[in-house]
Amino acid sequence: MIEYLMLQPKLVAVSNSVSFANPKAPLYPRLALGKAWNEMAVTWTSGYNIDEAVPFVEWGLKGGHQKRSPAGTSTFHQNSMCGSPARTVGWRDPGFIHTSFLKDLWPNARYNYRMGHLLSNGSYVWSRSYSFRSSPFPGQDSLQRVIIFGDLGKAERDGSNEYSNYQPGSLNTTDQLIKDLPNFDIVFHIGDLPYSNGYLSQWDQFTSQVEPMASTVPYMVARFVFLFITF
Repeated sequence: MIEYLMLQPKLVAVSNSVSFANPKAPLYPRLALGKAWNEMAVTWTSGYNIDEAVPFVEWGLKGGHQKRSPAGTSTFHQNSMCGSPARTVGWRDPGFIHTSFLKDLWPNARYNYRMGHLLSNGSYVWSRSYSFRSSPFPGQDSLQRVIIFGDLGKAERDGSNEYSNYQPGSLNTTDQLIKDLPNFDIVFHIGDLPYSNGYLSQWDQFTSQVEPMASTVPYMVARFVFLFITF
């Protein structure tokens, strides 16, 4: 006979209350090359819809005058998803996605930038400050160092497991790239980003994991396309 003992829980301690300073604050900036050689796109996520706050990017040459560029706002909804689990247990509100285009950049120059939201009461909400180096002039003799990889995935640093948790080795890759960040100018991530498989929260974790890279150099993404030809 196996005797099961019912353990009575005992309160050991009570922590201080934990809360976000601002759960809507702008997060996860990611850079991409624009349509012109002297243009950079900045995309980020926040909890502010366009009727709550006006999004923009404040930017300029390091140590120089800072200007502001407006940003567009978009989002998607649960019924936009194809099916389960994205429409069921995998769904979470994505907040809002903002994109601003920084134009007429000086070639091979270091720029500072930060994302901002102008609230209806006239106050501002700011991200922390970031920087990037602009592209060289077309035809300019300038070394451009490129990182190309695919199939990254994402992982939890505390080793925890969860739904749709893939590729713990991805931390080794991102950590090494972040360490080598001064030694390359652009990233091409060719397909299979976080392996979210319908769990939307994985995208937030993925963008957080790659933020040190994506906020500093253009992080260009694509997907694999398999073409089968029969004769």
